[in-house]
Amino acid sequence: WSDPAAVVDAFATLARHPTRMGTLFQGEIVRWPSIPPHYLPMWMAITTPPAAILLTFAGAAAVVWRGAARPRDALRNTGLRFEWLLLACLTLPPAAVVALQSNLYDGWRQMYFLYAPLCLLAACGLRGLLAAARRPWARRATGVLAAAALAGMAVDVVRLHPHQAAYFNFLVDRWTPERLRTQYEMLYWGTEHREGLEVLLARYPDETLYVDPDSNFWASWTILPPAARERIVRAGDTGRAVDFFISSARRPRAPFPPSMERLYTRRIYGSTVLTVRAVDLSRVDEAAAAPYRAAAAGEPLFRSEAFDLHLDGRTLTWVIESCRPEDTLQTFLLEVVPVDPDDLPRRRREHGWLAMGFRFGQFGVRFDGRCLARRTLPDFPIRALRAGLWFREAGGWRRESTTIAMSAALRGALARRGRGGTSGRRRRSGRKRTCKHRDPAHPLDGSAPCWRPAPRP
Repeated sequence: WSDPAAVVDAFATLARHPTRMGTLFQGEIVRWPSIPPHYLPMWMAITTPPAAILLTFAGAAAVVWRGAARPRDALRNTGLRFEWLLLACLTLPPAAVVALQSNLYDGWRQMYFLYAPLCLLAACGLRGLLAAARRPWARRATGVLAAAALAGMAVDVVRLHPHQAAYFNFLVDRWTPERLRTQYEMLYWGTEHREGLEVLLARYPDETLYVDPDSNFWASWTILPPAARERIVRAGDTGRAVDFFISSARRPRAPFPPSMERLYTRRIYGSTVLTVRAVDLSRVDEAAAAPYRAAAAGEPLFRSEAFDLHLDGRTLTWVIESCRPEDTLQTFLLEVVPVDPDDLPRRRREHGWLAMGFRFGQFGVRFDGRCLARRTLPDFPIRALRAGLWFREAGGWRRESTTIAMSAALRGALARRGRGGTSGRRRRSGRKRTCKHRDPAHPLDGSAPCWRPAPRP
C-alpha cells in the first residue's frame, strides 16, 4: 500500500507471466494463453461456500442500493466509502484478469486476496438482511440461517482436515466416485504426502524407508520432525531399489505396477488424493499384469542384449529379461521427433530443439523373471524415435539407447494423431519457425534443420 502504482505493475506482470503450467479445469488441461474467460469466475463459484456467495451478492446489492438512494452520502459517509472500496476490490481485479487474459494456474491461488473483500461484503449483506427484517421472528430466522451456514462451514473444515484446500461446494459433482479429481485440480502443493509419510513412519517405526514419491514430496518432507526426516530416503537419489510408492492427487500413477500392495488410501469427496503402496516382488496382481504380458507376447519392435522394446498402438513396453530383484531400479529414456515442430512445447521451439525427451523411473515392475515398463507416446504425429535406459552399476550409471528403425508400416502408424487429437496447444499457422541452431548430423534425422543450443556456461 506504500506504493499504489505497484498494483498496476503486478497485474501487468500477471498478464505476461511466462509460466505455462497446466491446470485441470472441467476435465481438460488448460494453460496460458488459452485460459477461457470463465476460468476465474467458475473457480470462485465452486470453491466458495454457497452461503458466503449469497451474502456477498446481498452485500453488493445493499451497497449499490444505498449509493443510488443517497449519492451525496456515498462520498461523505465514511462507512459507505469503505463499502464502495470493498466492492471495487472484489470486482475490479477479476475484471482486469479477464480483460488482460492473465496467466492463472493451480486453481485461482493468484487471486486468493479476493477472499478478504468477499468476506467483508458478506458481513455487510448479513447486516443488511438483519436490518431489513422488520419483525422479530424474521430477524431470529435470519440469525438461525446464518448460524446454520457457519456450522456447515465448520463441519466441512473438520471433515476435510488437514486438506481444507480441496473444498468444493455442491455446484460440482462431488458424489460420483473419482469424478471430481478427473474434472478439477484438487491439491497441488503436495501437502497430502505428509499423511502418507506419517502412515509409513507409524507402521515401520524402526526402519529406514526408501520411497518413490512424485515431485511435490519435499514440501511435506521438510515439515516433518528431524528424526522422521532422517528415516525417509528418496530411493531415486541413492540408486537403491524402492520399497514404497506414494501417489498424489495431482500426479496419480495409474495403472500401478503388478507387484504392488496397497497400504493406505485417502479419499476426499469420493476421489482418491493419496495412495501409499509397498513393493512386493513375491505378489503379482494378475489383472494388472495382463497388459504387460500381452504387450510383451508379440514380436519386439527392437531387440538388444540389454532390453527388448514392444509397441502396442501408441504404448511402448520395455522388457528386460532375466531381471533380478536388485535390478528393478532403472531410469528409462524416450525421445520423440514430431512431424510438425509446432507440436513441441513453446520453450523447445524457441530454443530450436527438434525432439521431446522423457526420463522416467519405474520400480518394482518385476514378474515372470522380467522387468517391464510402459509409456504412452504423445498424441501428435511422430517422425522418429529413440529409446533406451540407464542401468545402475557399482561404478555408477551405464546408458543403453538406440534409434528405432522406422519401417514404412511403423512410420505410417505413428504419422497419425492419437486419441487426443491435436496436442492442445495453440497452433501457429502462418508463422515461420526460426532457428539459430543447426546440426544436420543429428542421429535421429540427418535432414533436421534445428537442434538444441550449446549449454550455457
